[in-house]
Amino acid sequence: MRAIQWVFIMLVLSSCVTAPPETKLPEIKYTDEIYSPAPFVAHEGSGAFKNYLAMNLEYKGYQPLLKQVEEILKSPLKNRGEAHITVISPVEFDKVLSRHLKMKDIHQVAEQMNLQKSAYHPLCLGKGALNIQGKEESTYFIVVESETLFKVRQAIEALYIKKGGKSGEFNPELFFPHVTLGYTERDLHYEDGVKKDAASCIYKLEPVPRSK
Repeated sequence: MRAIQWVFIMLVLSSCVTAPPETKLPEIKYTDEIYSPAPFVAHEGSGAFKNYLAMNLEYKGYQPLLKQVEEILKSPLKNRGEAHITVISPVEFDKVLSRHLKMKDIHQVAEQMNLQKSAYHPLCLGKGALNIQGKEESTYFIVVESETLFKVRQAIEALYIKKGGKSGEFNPELFFPHVTLGYTERDLHYEDGVKKDAASCIYKLEPVPRSK
């Protein structure tokens, strides 16, 4: 399944390159600051949607991308003032993984696999939209690809099964890694029907040198 997803991503991105100039996606520029080291941040607490695993990212690399999107939209977006890639979502933990795992178990896997040094590649700027009470609300995000983060999910699945879970209850392949930049009202998720993958691309990404 991952191989099929990767082929689809390559087809989408290659179509952006080979399309006629008038149909090519516009570009959002980014620098290698998006890869700046960042410390691990634990997300753990009592209550729903408090527990999840994320690769923390240095926000200074992503803030300029948000500004570019806001300039295009000619409107500010709500944002959290930080950047991360969710590896295990709150819903996945609350509804499935918590049956046999604690967050400390998941953190241990993340530490063993050096989560914060996981390789990833930004693909495009994506957009998700949903009609909420008669108004279109949107979220904007950087779609990324990371085989390393997928392997972290596989390792967590293996531990879940080892501790008594059943195969198939947690699906490591149901994974759409991304970095949310901002949104009009609230972030939109897979549970809302928004899939943050290459099919959502609206702008290409263009690497540029850092400003001196």
